[in-house]
Parts: sequence; structure tokens; C-alpha cells
Amino acid sequence: MAGYILALDQGTTSSRAILYDDHARPIKMAQQPTTLQTPKAGFVEQDAQQIWQTQISCAHDVINQAGLLATDVTSIAITNQRESIVMWDKQTGKPLAPAIIWQDRRTANYCKTLAAESADNSMNSMNKSVNQDINQGANHNDINNDLQYDMAAQVQRITGLRLDPYFSASKIAWLLENNPKLSVRASKGEIAVGTIDSWLIYKLTGGEHVIDVTNASRTLLFDIHKLAWSETLCDRFAIPMTILPKVLPSDGDFGKTKKGLFAKQIPIQAVLGDQQAALFGQGCLDAGMAKNTYGTGCFMLMNIGQQPKLSEHKLLTTIAWQRKISPTRPDNLSFDQILQSGRRMLQPPKKEVTYALEGSVFMAGAIIQWLRDNLGMIQQSSDVEDLARQVDSSEGVVLLPAFTGLGAPYWRSDISASITGMSRGTTKAHIARAALEAVAYQTYDVLIAMQKDSPHPLTELRVDGGAANNDLLMQFQADLLDVPVLRPRDTEITAKGAALLAGLKTGLYDESTMKASWQVDRVFVPSMSIDAREQHLDKWQRAIARSLMQI
Repeated sequence: MAGYILALDQGTTSSRAILYDDHARPIKMAQQPTTLQTPKAGFVEQDAQQIWQTQISCAHDVINQAGLLATDVTSIAITNQRESIVMWDKQTGKPLAPAIIWQDRRTANYCKTLAAESADNSMNSMNKSVNQDINQGANHNDINNDLQYDMAAQVQRITGLRLDPYFSASKIAWLLENNPKLSVRASKGEIAVGTIDSWLIYKLTGGEHVIDVTNASRTLLFDIHKLAWSETLCDRFAIPMTILPKVLPSDGDFGKTKKGLFAKQIPIQAVLGDQQAALFGQGCLDAGMAKNTYGTGCFMLMNIGQQPKLSEHKLLTTIAWQRKISPTRPDNLSFDQILQSGRRMLQPPKKEVTYALEGSVFMAGAIIQWLRDNLGMIQQSSDVEDLARQVDSSEGVVLLPAFTGLGAPYWRSDISASITGMSRGTTKAHIARAALEAVAYQTYDVLIAMQKDSPHPLTELRVDGGAANNDLLMQFQADLLDVPVLRPRDTEITAKGAALLAGLKTGLYDESTMKASWQVDRVFVPSMSIDAREQHLDKWQRAIARSLMQI
């Protein structure tokens, strides 16, 4: 079967489109930058129209570059930056505010207040019930357990996430609370809101208001057990459910492109949040397999199978993907046996859900961008490795990259970035090396928490993203983790993951295509001594402790 998959990869700093052939090989890519705006401290925004215009421009460009026609494209796959939100007019399709990006921290105090109020209300109500229960001879252990219940616990229980401004719900609530006219229109059902995949699908199709389950699971409004929007949480955040999109499986039917956009109407048949797409593209289909993406942020995901497990160590439980499983004969019986038994010829199709544990590091490649753009230490990001190699170590310099707070497993939005351990002999090279080490240290912290939550020991880590091409960083990462780090030949695995899912849905690919598409480029084997590893980790942990003590 011949054909091509057009993968749209909408990231934090650029929009890309990649064409994959019938063997899941990338043949052409088009890319355009997008602009982040920071109008106030803690605010991170983008122009939603620019997101759309750059993305559709890349889609047309890549088809032209490949010398193909839109009629050659079998299907469109979408992968996107998660948690970022767009609000638009349902009738005109025009954005009603700038897109609020996942890095935005404007709602930090809102989340703290919400948690505190909920805890106070819970305590007051529990105190009343405690007195009643004690008078009635209630079990004291049950009472103590009830007292621990608060908004943060409720959020984790329903969504698998944490009550944090990183996620979408508080962003949506902020827009409605700070724009009274929008709030009124929302109550009338005149506006729509969604993550970036929803926005692109709406624009591509000319009106479909849908979202894939992986992106829905990042909003702080989605019940990952019931696979539906949580009425409880929508009420708590004062978000009308009528403005939310319809949730579909990751390989659902998201509609076709509207007439006139391409030479034919192309179906959109796979959508995955960027980190879930990378997990799928890395071939981490079995429980216990994990990947780490080194992009603007750093995201480690581990497949934990078909049952959600809530983290006890400040990680996230998220939906990795939901796939439609084709009907099969029951128990592999012959048709004659099925007829004789009176059973159904085919079992109904299933929508199988796979879950993952996730640790999110807010600043990874963004640290290198900071060295380049803010400090002018390097001309381009790839220069950082050569600069860092000018010294054998950071000589005690530690860069704590809490520019937007610390993510997993700390979840401290009140921590500020710092550089410690400097002396008169400190050079740009020491700071560059400390910057790379900071990425690996944060990943180490996430892995330790993940190993405590998961029954599956990590035996290898598959890596992708731009910074995965940095050999110095990857070797240091392997040394810290003490497991091999596997870098595939194609480190732009996010778009490939979405393309693979679309190809499987359409029949352009099969499982053998999936296996053949992942090929290792290099294995980084741990070589650091135990003593050296402990010294490095002690240096990092002391820097974290100092920062926490200053709050």
C-alpha cells in the first residue's frame, strides 16, 4: 500500500511538518519559528493565529518540497505542546486572547489559594463530622484519613496530576475570571477552549471541536479512570463544561480538512501530546520501558500498562495513549466452532488505554537557549558542547535552572534560579558544563522517584529531542543513572510517534514497520566510578537544599 503520512508537530518554539513514506521514513521537513511573549513576570504567551499560520504554511511547504500532491497524502497526524491553551469564538474561529503557554506561572498564587481554601474548608467540615463520629464511636483511623483529604488530593485522585499552574485548568479559569465578557459568553456556550491540538483541528476542519485523550489528561479537568471530563473539577475551577471539546481516542476520527485547504480533504486520524508521541515513537509499548525527551523542557515517561497507578513520590500519572483494537475471533476459534457455540462471530472493538508515569523538568534545552540569548555565551545552541569540553569538570559550579520554578519531584514554583560554587577562576566553560550537568541531574531526580513508584526496574533509557545529540550530556546522563542510554538514529521521534499511530490506523503500516522504524545510533554505557557519581550527586543535592532553605 503506497502513501504518505503528514505529521504536524506544533512545539513551544516552532511549528514543523514532516512527511513519512510507507516505511515510516522521514523524507522532507519544513519548519518555522514561533514567538514567545513575556509581557509580565510569570506570563508566557503566544499568538494563536501565528501558531496556526506557521503550522499550515509548513504543511503546504513540505508537500511542495517533496514534489508531491495533497492527493498523495493518506492521513494527517498531529502532535503538540501540551497544557497550553487557546480560547476562541465558536462562530468566527478568531482567538479571544493570546494562547497561554505551559511555562506560564501567572496562576501560581491562584493554585496555592485554591489548595489552602479547600484544606481549610475540608478541616472545618471534618471537625464537625469528627465530633459527631466520636460521639457515635467512629474509628479514629478513619477520621484521621478523612482529615488528610483536600483539593490537592482530590485532583491527584481524579486526574493523576498535581494542583499546579503548569496544567491547563487554572489558565482557563484565569482567562474567564479576568475577562468578565468572556465569562458571560462562556456561560452562553459562545466560546470554545482547547489545547493546541484542539485549536489546530478546529482550524484544519473548519469547525470540529475535539481533543485527543492524552491532551485531555493534561488539563487537570479529565478523569483518567472514567475517561470523561470531571464535573466536580469543572465546577471547582468555575469552567463551564459546554466550552470544552469532545474527547476522542488517540487514533480516533478527528474529521477531514475543510474544502479548499488542500487539493483533497485529508482525514486527521492520529493525535498525541508530544511526550506521549515520543514514548510511542520510541517503541516503549511494554510496561517498564521508558524514554526521556530533551527539548525545551525535559520529560521522562515510563509505560506502566493498562492500569493507572497514582504516584506516591510527586510524579504524574497520565494517559499514554488510547487505541482502538481491531475485532478478533473469540479464543481464536474457527468459524465452524463459533457457529456451533452460538457465540458472536467477532468480538466488539476495544478502546485499549495505556498509562504512564511522568516526571516533568521545566528547563532543559531552555537553559542552553538562556546561555545563548541572555548571556551571549554561545552563538548557537550546538556550540555549548564544544565550550563545555574546554574543561574537565565544572569545578564545583552548580547551575540550578529554576527559571520557572522546579518541576518533578519538587514541584516548587517559588524557587528561583541560581549559580553557586563560582570562584575567580570560573570561566564560561565551567558555566556551560554546569548547565549541561543540570539537565542530567534533574533527570536523575525524576528517575529515582519513578523507580520508587514503579515495580519495573529501569534497565535502559531511550532518549530523543535536540539535546539528545549532545554526546557529553548523554554520557554524563548514563553515568549518573548507571544504566545504558540509547539514542536512536532519528532523534526527532515525536512527530514519528504520531505518524506511526496514523499509519497503523490507516493500514499503511503494520507492527513490523513499527519495529523496523526504531534503529539505535549509539549506546552510552556508564563508566563513572561510584565515588565520582556520589560526589556529583552530593554537590547537586546540597545546591537544592540551600535553595529550599532560603525560602
